[in-house]
Amino acid sequence: FLIVVSTVGSCVVRDATGNVNNTFVTELTNCTTAACKLNYDFSSCESGCQYGLMNNFQVMSMVSGFAPLISAGIFSATLSSALASLVSAPKIFQALCKDSIYPGFQMFAKGYGKNNEPLRGYILTFLIALGFILIAELNVIAPIISNFFLASYALINFSVFHASLAKSPGWRPAFKYYNMWISLVGAILCCIVMFVINWWAALLTYVIVLGLYIYVTYKKPDVNWGSSTQALTYLNALQHSIRLSGVEDHVKNFRPQCLVMTGAPNARPALLHLVHAFTKNVGLMICGHVHMGPRRQAMKELSTDLAKYQRWLIKNKMKAFYAPVHAEDLRDGGQYLMQAAGLGRMRPNTLVVGFKKNWRQSDMRDVETYINLFHDAFDVQFGVVVIRLQEGLDISHLQGQEELLSSQEKSPCTKDVIVKVDYSKKSETDTSIAFAPVSGERTSGLHKEENEDGKAPTTQPLLKKGRHFPPFYAKSTSPLNSADQSLLDASTQFQKKQGKSNIDVWWLFDDGGLTLLIPYLITTKKKWKDCKIRVFIGGKINRIDHDRRAMATLLSKFRIDFSDITVLGDINTKPKKENIAAFEEMIEPFRLHEDDKEQEVADKMKEDEPWRITDNELELYKTKTYRQIRLNELLKEHSSTAKIIVMSLPVARKGAVSSALYMAWLEALSKDLPPILLVRGNHQSVLTFYS
Repeated sequence: FLIVVSTVGSCVVRDATGNVNNTFVTELTNCTTAACKLNYDFSSCESGCQYGLMNNFQVMSMVSGFAPLISAGIFSATLSSALASLVSAPKIFQALCKDSIYPGFQMFAKGYGKNNEPLRGYILTFLIALGFILIAELNVIAPIISNFFLASYALINFSVFHASLAKSPGWRPAFKYYNMWISLVGAILCCIVMFVINWWAALLTYVIVLGLYIYVTYKKPDVNWGSSTQALTYLNALQHSIRLSGVEDHVKNFRPQCLVMTGAPNARPALLHLVHAFTKNVGLMICGHVHMGPRRQAMKELSTDLAKYQRWLIKNKMKAFYAPVHAEDLRDGGQYLMQAAGLGRMRPNTLVVGFKKNWRQSDMRDVETYINLFHDAFDVQFGVVVIRLQEGLDISHLQGQEELLSSQEKSPCTKDVIVKVDYSKKSETDTSIAFAPVSGERTSGLHKEENEDGKAPTTQPLLKKGRHFPPFYAKSTSPLNSADQSLLDASTQFQKKQGKSNIDVWWLFDDGGLTLLIPYLITTKKKWKDCKIRVFIGGKINRIDHDRRAMATLLSKFRIDFSDITVLGDINTKPKKENIAAFEEMIEPFRLHEDDKEQEVADKMKEDEPWRITDNELELYKTKTYRQIRLNELLKEHSSTAKIIVMSLPVARKGAVSSALYMAWLEALSKDLPPILLVRGNHQSVLTFYS
């Protein structure tokens, strides 16, 4: 092509009359054009010459040695290009349609014959080509077609450059002479030439290409092409992670990076969304899931769950990672996650668990495991957050909550509801467990059947009339009971805009500032921006004004906005008798009563059941017990209307306080309240005066 351009340009001037006798009679002094320098005077047709490179499209035939050969070459090139486009374009279009990238074109994905020929695509291509031919003006068509071809060449060149830049091991070009920067230059030159040829056609091409690209980017089709974009994203993430690992931690850059023990992420949406409220675009969130049971079965579940639940998180716009592990018991699994989850500096520093609401009905060995997880977290310098909703967190037995709510809203009187239940063996055989409560009773009308192995029952979900479902659905007309309905409503409460309300912070211990940082981060989110922070602290009655001013000064230095500060001077007052009696009634089944037993019997019972509460222990920690009961009274008095409560988590000395007594403290402290976060940092400062 370049040789042809040079050859023809050397033989033919830009504009000419076609008359060889149009020469200059007199010598000219101001001669700039090539025709003038060759002593030709073509000034008579400057506004509309019929010959020359710009006007005569047969110049190649005119300067050739054998003109018919040029015509034959044009026909051959046109035919080969037309056939190539007619065959390749429908194939590419068929591939796009099979990937369902652009809706409405699925009909062209169908192929015919053993080679899966896109006959419908051939017909479409023929009709488009015929439409352009009927324009019957080659000079109108040529700029558009040329721009589309140049756009294709530009994209191919850039794709090659991008693949080389991503350094993917799968990109192994076989070009003998190749440089990635030449590909980039080629792509840029194609874009420039598009505007040189025809600016409006170039703009039209850009608009079409960008429109198609933006549409695909916005729709995010579920197709994996192994693109160079994926490879480059991985490379950038790897390089930045390595660079970040060489940077020392600083209090100004602290952010809560949470390991959330969710189990299956969709089983505890309230827990997930509340943590997401203070980690989204701020810190890391990892959803931990401990699989137990036979190793072979757990490993299969691990691989399938990893892909399934990560897709679920992405689909629900949760900026989090899913991390399943297999362990012999829950404590081992929690330790594995705390030690190994994350990468470089992007590692969790805060453990988040749901409150074990059913602890009084559970095996106390499980309760011991639950509490020991807190101690394990403190041992590895983690903060701990315990989240409690009075309705509970676990909706694994009511997985179709969204369909259920929408169906009830549309038809309040209907008795038919949809409840999609997790019917897999792991749900019932307890091979995958997280540290959160199983709350509420199972939906009335659910039918249980034995599995094939005869060991564990599976729950058959409810069915809506008039629709066909897979065989694992059973039909029932029973509505949800009130407990399950409340549980479903509570599970979605943090997905809505919260409106004007209060976030009450009860900062009772200096744990480094995590108890203050979390509510501040929550208020920075759009759904929570109308909520105000109220701070409650303990103090002495004769120093209330002084303590309030001191706390206001401290919060101002931390640049944390607050609406009110309350100093509680009666925090150590003895609680009401009826509340003390209720606490004693709650712990009665867990007491040892060693004074009423023989010494040997009591010692043996304490050894076998270390979680039991001794009389000596109860007397030793009476003050702390009364404090939890009194705090609950104050919480009901001051924070019963708050949207959420963030409070310092009481911590028991490891090995000194029995599991039953510690759980009773948490129960007494947090019962009958709005959603509450019990927070205890690792005493590392997370707030600073300096920006």
